[in-house]
Amino acid sequence: MFRYTCTELYAMRHISGVFILILISFSTQGQNLWDLRECIEHAVENNISIQQANLNVDLADIQLKQAKQARYPSLNANSGLSWNFGRTVDPTSNDFNTETFFANTISLNSGIMLFNGGRIRNTIKQTQIDREASMKDAQQMRNDISLQVANSYLNVLFAKENLSIAQNQYSLSLEQLNQIDKLINAGARPSNERLDLEAQLATQEQRIVQAENNLEIALLGIKQLLQLDPNANFEVENPGEAIQVTLDPELISLEEIYASALKTQLNIQSQELKNESALLGIDVAKSAYFPSLSFGGSVGTNYSNRGVRVDGFTDEIINQTIFINGNETTVGFPQSFPILSDNPYTNQLDENLSYGFGLQLNIPIYNNYSAKGNVERAKINALNTQLAGEQIKNTLKSNVQQALANAKAAKRQFDVSEKSVLAQNASFSNAQKRFDLGAINTFDYVNAKNQLDNAELNLLIAKYDYIFKTKVLDFYLGNPIRLK
Repeated sequence: MFRYTCTELYAMRHISGVFILILISFSTQGQNLWDLRECIEHAVENNISIQQANLNVDLADIQLKQAKQARYPSLNANSGLSWNFGRTVDPTSNDFNTETFFANTISLNSGIMLFNGGRIRNTIKQTQIDREASMKDAQQMRNDISLQVANSYLNVLFAKENLSIAQNQYSLSLEQLNQIDKLINAGARPSNERLDLEAQLATQEQRIVQAENNLEIALLGIKQLLQLDPNANFEVENPGEAIQVTLDPELISLEEIYASALKTQLNIQSQELKNESALLGIDVAKSAYFPSLSFGGSVGTNYSNRGVRVDGFTDEIINQTIFINGNETTVGFPQSFPILSDNPYTNQLDENLSYGFGLQLNIPIYNNYSAKGNVERAKINALNTQLAGEQIKNTLKSNVQQALANAKAAKRQFDVSEKSVLAQNASFSNAQKRFDLGAINTFDYVNAKNQLDNAELNLLIAKYDYIFKTKVLDFYLGNPIRLK
């Protein structure tokens, strides 16, 4: 039966961990590394909210086309088939007919609006503005998604770096434990001094597991944002030292950021367009106060299965009895009779053709408050849209204030964390020397090492928090979202 010491078990576990890391490194070499630009482009292309925003732009295009088409004449064709019973007017002869007959009517109608109080013109302007506002909204959605992707991307980088630090800390502690074991075997240290290091190794193993879980969760989060399958072969590119913070929040004012945000945030531009559209809506509603003038024309024809045509005439002598001087006399009168036959379908369509055109003037006098009510609703909608715009600006100003305050706080936290790491490094270096000389015990050494580990972790958190907070400021300044 094989027996291993705790040191050997830790060593075997460390070797296994290194072997696994080597396998992971080889497997990630075959993976397709995604940089931030590729992630943003993929999210913009596949995000459902952006697709819905693009569909709203398509709807605005359709509405604009429909508004422009109102300037042109309409053209409609109609046809009707009917069986008629009893006393009915034959459409081909306009005579009453008591016999059952079949009729077919065909007509072509066209009309154009000449004047309707500017409704068509203002509606076209309004739909053009609505389309432009929809495009602004869609682009704002893309920008918002880009910022979310950048945040998720940084979360993955933080999780990867956190895991790397946890693994390095474990390796250093394991090396220290091996060194203590050598000193214990040589009789230079008591055997109980390894207990604190064993406890620290166990704690660091927990940190590694937690860091691995956090990395998996971060990768899942960005995959969901990119609409990728959770099992997709995906790995983000680590820019490393290439990540740059080019914006110092201490050197920029709130007024400067807010003024830039008013110009670059497309939802502000979209709301201004919506305000303009709402004002045009009042003019569109007021058009109902004015007379409307339209021009129209129509062409029509009819067919009846009772329709007949005259093929010729036949002359006959009609005898009539008359009285001359009291004497009955028969006199013959010549008379012509038409020769009739069924009139073909195409002949009737040609013979019954009729057409006409005319103008129609509609003057509104009283319409049960309909027009005035629509105008009042349009005015209220314009005021409501204006208030919504003011609310968006107020929200933007609050967000900018918060973003600037967060960036300044993150910078101060990052600076303090850097100083803390330097101080803890010096303290641990001193503790290392004293521990090697036997001046302090393992507990004090482990405590100094834990303080350094916590300082490094806090620095890592502060670093990525500072990076993201400055990217938020870049977002409000209209700068492109990039890490290098």
